[in-house]
Amino acid sequence: MKFLADENVEGLVIQTLRAAGHDVAEVATDAFGTADSGVLARSSKEGRVLITNDKDFAELAFLQRSAANGIVMIRLPYSNSREKATQVAAVVADLGDRLIGAMTVVEAEATRRRPFPPPFLTRT
Repeated sequence: MKFLADENVEGLVIQTLRAAGHDVAEVATDAFGTADSGVLARSSKEGRVLITNDKDFAELAFLQRSAANGIVMIRLPYSNSREKATQVAAVVADLGDRLIGAMTVVEAEATRRRPFPPPFLTRT
């Protein structure tokens, strides 16, 4: 599976996903400082699921209805990097392609998945 790791994602999470055979591009190494809208647009254009710790992407995807291939939001404030990496890798292995087209929130006690709404229809 293809992922785009936001600049706030720990290296161990990225390394763990790569070790599991996933293609993970990193904003921190090739596009540091890119605005959230640009990061989300890139993930959509490249067909990558975005991995982030940033809640602002939920607003972009749901309220502003920005295009998104999929978003995995890590909400594990009391976990160390190894615990985060293990839990994210387990969610990726469990949900697989179901990460596409949805916001998936990884928390200590549960994982929540919410499909993206259909885009607004425009009339001409």
